[in-house]
Amino acid sequence: MSPSRNIDSTAWRIALVLALALACTGAWAKKADRQQPMDVHADHLDGNLADDGVSVITGNVIMTQGTLEIRSDKAVITRANGDMSRAVLTGNPVHMKQLDENNEPMYATSRQLDYDLLKNIAVLTGDALVNQPSRGQMRGQRIVYDVDNGKVTSGDDGTRVSMHILPKPKPGQAAAPKAEAPPPDLPDATPAASGKTP
Repeated sequence: MSPSRNIDSTAWRIALVLALALACTGAWAKKADRQQPMDVHADHLDGNLADDGVSVITGNVIMTQGTLEIRSDKAVITRANGDMSRAVLTGNPVHMKQLDENNEPMYATSRQLDYDLLKNIAVLTGDALVNQPSRGQMRGQRIVYDVDNGKVTSGDDGTRVSMHILPKPKPGQAAAPKAEAPPPDLPDATPAASGKTP
């Protein structure tokens, strides 16, 4: 296999792990997104082709897959025995948006997302916010999501957690008022808008 094929393969595997890391951070994820093609754009990739190693993607990292869109400043991917074991995304903040199975939007932001693929646990830290306008929102300095059992924990570390939960409308009832407005759409991810070629 040529070196360029190895690099292409490594970049694809890194991108896949990043998408899984964020697609799995909540029950809100649209399952069909995982079957869609993925696009990743960044200023720099420093990859390691060994079975055990770390690869770093930096500078305006933009990932899209189906309805999932992720933006961060940096993504660090760790591999152990040839398998991805950890993905850490950092930003000021990391932005995520996606539609759920009912085509309802979900928005999330945090300074860091640390996804342990071996334990299947995602941790959002630093001004973490998960917002589903039709269901409510959760804020905390640290939100831990156990993907396998759907358990979410926050607080208990000296910080407070804040939740705004909207009632589910009953048939024939008017919908409850929406939660706080979602953040505005992020700038266009096309190369022309950023001035750089991905």
